[in-house]
Amino acid sequence: MSITKGVNNFLCNRSQIPGSWGIEFPEAIAFAVNAVNRDPNLLPNLTLGFYVLDDCYSRILSLGQSLSFLPRSGHTESRFDNSTCSGMSCPPDYVIKYRRVVGVLAPMLSSSAVPVSYLYTTARLPVVGYSTSTDELSDKTLHPNFLRVISPDKYQALAMLRFIKNNGWSYVSIVYSQGPYGERAFDTIKSSAASFNICLAVTHRVLDTEEMEPVARSIFSFPRARAVILFSDVGPTLRLLDYIDKLNATGHFIWITSDSVTLTAKEEFLPYKNLVIGMFMFLFYAPLMREFYEFIRRQNVMTSSNPWFKFSYESMFACSISAETCNLTLDVVRDGSFGFMNLPTLLMDAVLSYAHGIHALISSRCPSVSASEAMDCIQNHSLLSYLRDVSFNGYSGPIRFNSEGDVPGKYVIYQMTWDYVTVPFDYGNPASPLRMGLVTKEVAFYDIASEDVAYTSTNISWDHLKKVDRLVPLGDGELDKGIPESVCSRPCVVGEYKIQMELSCCWECRKCRENEKIINQNTSCEECPLFTWPDPQTGFTSCLNIPLTYPTMSQTLTIVQLFLAVFGLAITILASAMFLHYRDSRVIKAASRELSLLQLAAIFTGYVTVVCFQSAPTPTACAALYVIFCLSFAMLYCPLFVKAVRIFRIFQSSTKNNKRPRFVSPQSQVVISVGLICIQVVLCVVVVLAYTPTSRRTQMVKTERFVELTCDMTLQGLASFLTYNLVLVSLCSIFAFKTRHLPDNFNESKFISMCVSTTLVIWLAFVPTYFTAGREYVRTLLLSVALLLNHTVALVFLFMPKIYAAIYVPSEPVVTTRFNTISTRVHHLTSTNRVAPSVNMT
Repeated sequence: MSITKGVNNFLCNRSQIPGSWGIEFPEAIAFAVNAVNRDPNLLPNLTLGFYVLDDCYSRILSLGQSLSFLPRSGHTESRFDNSTCSGMSCPPDYVIKYRRVVGVLAPMLSSSAVPVSYLYTTARLPVVGYSTSTDELSDKTLHPNFLRVISPDKYQALAMLRFIKNNGWSYVSIVYSQGPYGERAFDTIKSSAASFNICLAVTHRVLDTEEMEPVARSIFSFPRARAVILFSDVGPTLRLLDYIDKLNATGHFIWITSDSVTLTAKEEFLPYKNLVIGMFMFLFYAPLMREFYEFIRRQNVMTSSNPWFKFSYESMFACSISAETCNLTLDVVRDGSFGFMNLPTLLMDAVLSYAHGIHALISSRCPSVSASEAMDCIQNHSLLSYLRDVSFNGYSGPIRFNSEGDVPGKYVIYQMTWDYVTVPFDYGNPASPLRMGLVTKEVAFYDIASEDVAYTSTNISWDHLKKVDRLVPLGDGELDKGIPESVCSRPCVVGEYKIQMELSCCWECRKCRENEKIINQNTSCEECPLFTWPDPQTGFTSCLNIPLTYPTMSQTLTIVQLFLAVFGLAITILASAMFLHYRDSRVIKAASRELSLLQLAAIFTGYVTVVCFQSAPTPTACAALYVIFCLSFAMLYCPLFVKAVRIFRIFQSSTKNNKRPRFVSPQSQVVISVGLICIQVVLCVVVVLAYTPTSRRTQMVKTERFVELTCDMTLQGLASFLTYNLVLVSLCSIFAFKTRHLPDNFNESKFISMCVSTTLVIWLAFVPTYFTAGREYVRTLLLSVALLLNHTVALVFLFMPKIYAAIYVPSEPVVTTRFNTISTRVHHLTSTNRVAPSVNMT
């Protein structure tokens, strides 16, 4: 048993462990043995005895002391007392004194218990542990004679993982001791962490004497892993805390310690007070026994058979009994430094296990044996098999060993705080605060059977920790409970995907492109099909059709174009009415009324086409729109071309033979115009049948949520239309140029020239702009504007002057030269108009 600490040259220094350590543990054995001996139903007529040997917290001394209980041949007595002698200081003939026992209580430390268990296995001597929790001791192939009244460390490791999981921590570091205690626990944590969605940032296996500065720096290099598991002995733990303090990291880490640290006297943590406040400490659960502390209170420090009682008393009250500076009337239990540890309760259960096992063996094998023969009866039969079968209600609860020699129970989770140190029991008087000090408060329990953590009414404190900005945002309506984070990465928000790192809980969040959806459980992106867009309602995991954009009455440009088109229609209707009204006017008659009316119909059709461009595109509407679009130009320029050729032929013939040219009658002109228009009709039919202008969805930029529904005139359709009409316009321009020297009263050719010249400028600007436009609505706008400008120009230049002349310019007699020839000049006195030829060729 570890009662004092410190070894020098294989000798125990007998340095007192602070607090009541030297009182509680030896007295717990005495209390349990006395309880057995007083129980008339347990080992009647037999008296249980015990030896207590101090191993000074040393593995070597623990193994050496265990030799005292091994049967041996030869000398069994020694001239030396092994309490003051060790192998390094005793004479060569030193023989360790043999103490005959039927069973042994294991050393406190797992690292000491493992070799002791190996040693006693050879002697078939049972060993029962009360604090040794390493998983190795559950292996019955290696430790067949070892039993314990607690659970193995694998359950403590699982309790830690569950507690970590419940607090939302997924990124932790771990420091564990070399040897079976720390290494087996680490194996459990490593193999089970993934099932709790926990990953390990950094892990360190440390020796008892290892320099801890590199370990501290390594842990600090992973600042997001704020939760740190310490499955190490108290020595490395305290040195680690010292270097953490030197790194100014106090208040950053959340310490989660195993039972080896929890069992350490609180006085040893005082130099690191600011670091250990808030530390979570795990320990197998056992209740405090009031009758046990009453038993201690009844002990007299001067007459106690416990050799460590006096030393602990002096340590607790800072006095000296030999110097008579101690007040021996003080209540040792009510002193502020008394530990009130739960481990002595488990120690009592270990003693009771032996008592019940021995009772079962004697009752079965030698029920009538005398006290002097009882030892031989026990040694001649296997006590171990009876120990494995014991079942009783111990001080900590039901005791029954499982197939691995363990007693599954539950763990208590403490949090270290700085508070008033109080006595658990009032002993008839209210408990009063004594002094401020380190206090462990029960905050939760972990039940092995249910694998769940149950929290007590004691609130967990986080005030000792530094405030760090959250990575994980709080949910809607979720209150900030102040629980710190220990996570590797922030959760990816909607629209982001994960780039997984080596550790499962670490990733980078990247945003998908605007037109990409998230696939493969948020781990990659995929481009949505054309005309679709990621749906935010499904977390961008699916794609929806993009709403179609086309001209509507709610758009400003549409309203403007409709207004201009309707205004143009009104002017066209008015012009047509004026033409019909003044149809007998010489200027109207001279302009070829039939062809002019055909042109007015073309202008009217053009304005109607502009209106149609502002409607929702459909396949049928687009095909019809293409036809009337082309016809509106053909009906305008075919008659204009016929007019230009007619004027040229008339005056060309006058310079030769002064005969009337053929096919210049109105009927001929209409037939020729209709024939030219039919060419455009044939082209339209071919395009409609071969290439089918239809409605089309267009998404010019894939990363932009914008899809247009427009009429696709097709490249072939536009090319045929442009080619034919530009040829007509060019020919008109040529013939208008050739007739530029006609007399003033034949100036219609000037208006034709101005009209076609302006038209050429419009279309030369339109063609490159249309085909380089980046938006379909711009192209539709260009078509509408081209129609508006083109037909308005024709209306202004071809009809407005004639209407003006018909209304406001009177016919007057003027002498003009009708025909100029080289050989003759004929003069006529006639009634004429200055804006049109006076000769009526109709």
